[in-house]
Amino acid sequence: MKKNGFFTFCFSFIPGAGQMYQTYMKRGLSILIIFSLFVILAMLLGAPIFIVPCLIVFAYSFFDTFNIRNSIGTDKQISDEYIWGNTGLDSSINTILSKKSFLIGISLLCIGIYLLVTNVIHGVAYRFHVDWLIMFAEYIKHYLPSIIIASLSIGVGIKLMFNKKG
Repeated sequence: MKKNGFFTFCFSFIPGAGQMYQTYMKRGLSILIIFSLFVILAMLLGAPIFIVPCLIVFAYSFFDTFNIRNSIGTDKQISDEYIWGNTGLDSSINTILSKKSFLIGISLLCIGIYLLVTNVIHGVAYRFHVDWLIMFAEYIKHYLPSIIIASLSIGVGIKLMFNKKG
């Protein structure tokens, strides 16, 4: 049964909410989680580059809401699955962690170093007027997000270029 068109339109502006309004809870939750992670990364790292994936997820969610609405009651009705597959949330996370543990570990290490340098070391150096440490923390604060994003982009690009399937 199709839901109210006006409410569908209103909820479609919130990533994941339009899907949930159409009773596609798994799909909506996964879109909401992905969108929230990009927002958190953008805020945490102060890297505006993460706004681009936010816009992509927003656009996908917006149009997916209407795609779901139009498919309800037809032979092309979409099944309610997580975006990353319907294997269950716990097993999906375990699969991702087992396959990408090195990449996730490096990413978490870089984020941890960044937060330590920008929040702790910079504050202590500023408080005790240690100029060389302040300058070091400023460089890390300014350049580390770009280094992380560039490294991930280069790594994914190389992997995609040399991935020989089929």
